[in-house]
Amino acid sequence: MILINSSPKDALKIFQPFLPIFIPVGVGCLAAAADRAGVKAEIVDEQVEHDALGKIGEYLKSMEKPYIFAFSVLTAALKNAVALSTEIKRRYPDSIIIFGGIHPTALPDDVMKMPHIDAVIRGEGETPLIEYYKAIKNSGDLGAIKGLTYRKEGAVVHNPVSDIIEDLDSYPPFPYHRFSPKDYDLGFVISSRGCPYKCIFCSNRVTTGKRYRHRSSEAIAEELKMLNEKYGRSYVLFLDDNFLVNKKRVYELIDEIKKRGLHKKMTFNFQARGDNVNPELLKDLHAAGFRSVFFGLETASEAVMKAIKKGETVKQCVDAVKMAKRAGFHVSATFIYALPGEIHEDRMDAVMLSNELDLDMVRFNNATPYPGTELHEIATAENNLNIKGTYENFNSVSTFIENPFNKIPFTYVPKGNTEKEIRMDILCSYLVFYLDFKRLKSIFASPDKGVGWFNAGDRILQFFKKVPALALLGGLLSIKFSELFIYMLKKDSTLSFGEIAGLFKKRREFRKQVFIEQAQKKE
Repeated sequence: MILINSSPKDALKIFQPFLPIFIPVGVGCLAAAADRAGVKAEIVDEQVEHDALGKIGEYLKSMEKPYIFAFSVLTAALKNAVALSTEIKRRYPDSIIIFGGIHPTALPDDVMKMPHIDAVIRGEGETPLIEYYKAIKNSGDLGAIKGLTYRKEGAVVHNPVSDIIEDLDSYPPFPYHRFSPKDYDLGFVISSRGCPYKCIFCSNRVTTGKRYRHRSSEAIAEELKMLNEKYGRSYVLFLDDNFLVNKKRVYELIDEIKKRGLHKKMTFNFQARGDNVNPELLKDLHAAGFRSVFFGLETASEAVMKAIKKGETVKQCVDAVKMAKRAGFHVSATFIYALPGEIHEDRMDAVMLSNELDLDMVRFNNATPYPGTELHEIATAENNLNIKGTYENFNSVSTFIENPFNKIPFTYVPKGNTEKEIRMDILCSYLVFYLDFKRLKSIFASPDKGVGWFNAGDRILQFFKKVPALALLGGLLSIKFSELFIYMLKKDSTLSFGEIAGLFKKRREFRKQVFIEQAQKKE
């Protein structure tokens, strides 16, 4: 069996050279399950493989027919997955093509309309994939495999949803050894799956469900130790959707980290909700080596926060950031623009809040109604879902990473707004936040902080190798911001030079107040 991670080579567009390549987690988990079951499985990752078909041909030399190809597919990678799987089916017509992952789980009927795709695995795939493999090889009963969508006598059949595995320790350890440190950033751990909250824009629970499960603290700590001793990792990102759901297990993990002395050798980054933190917990996490935290702030509007069903308030998020800063954390965050009910003033309030809180890094994303989310249902009901090609425009960071000469159309624009207005508000927000020597210096000098959003090189040699790409990036960003200035000269612009000047003035005032407060603490 060959496991394939579909990905466009230029997924991050003009920022591609400056962001780490993360291991394809889904494919890695499937490979571990195959290894445990004694199933020969090879990995092809389109992120790093320049000749996927050539690599596949090499692997097939040692495999028996029928060849089985299992694709892990995100919405933004659907085009690549369809193109590669179509060519595989043409070259190996007797092969079996399986699609799994978030997009096929959300839209199995749409995927099965493509005649070259034989099956879809919905939800978590470790168990059903192995069962499907054995059924194909041994002429078993496909109807008994939960989570499987397949064709029977010309009709598409959806088997009952697969069971949620409560005990994550029953899964095999993640196979880091299958991925070269030369190609990937190995500094990550998955300590839990699922999230119990109901945010309308989140697609992750399509596969994991809202049920939250976590691995044992002992297993996680041993994995951290292995990453440090075997791979030399000194900082690790926890990829959990929501790290702090279960406080008891967090404190157990803190104890296990300290027991092994890892807090003296490593630092850790994690993602959390504002309503899940408190001063004591943050203090204890910091003492255990946790140094960076990421919050999804989303909006500065309480009304919008309620509309997106985040289940927390703006005030709770603001309080959480302040607590984290006081505890000594590097704090990153995202705001989402173009949410239902949002207007221009809400977006400007968001950029001011990012400066008022003295955040270290911020992303200003555009709302993207991924299949399987309530936002997708809202956009569809409004007849306001804009799908280009094979979902190529489903990109939540498109405004900042796109080539200024080849823009990516938005997938959704809420009523009362225009795409141009939102696009310019995003650029304005980045300009006001990042046109700051202190922040830019921190980004270039400390790529290990935050959540891996930008890395111009950990070493001098790496930096100089990226100088040409940096020069190109700087030129393209200059064009983007020139477009912003031209936009503000127009009569129908929702932005003005006076408004931007006011934003910079308020930022200086916030920075002055922070300086005064820090000076008073020292006294």
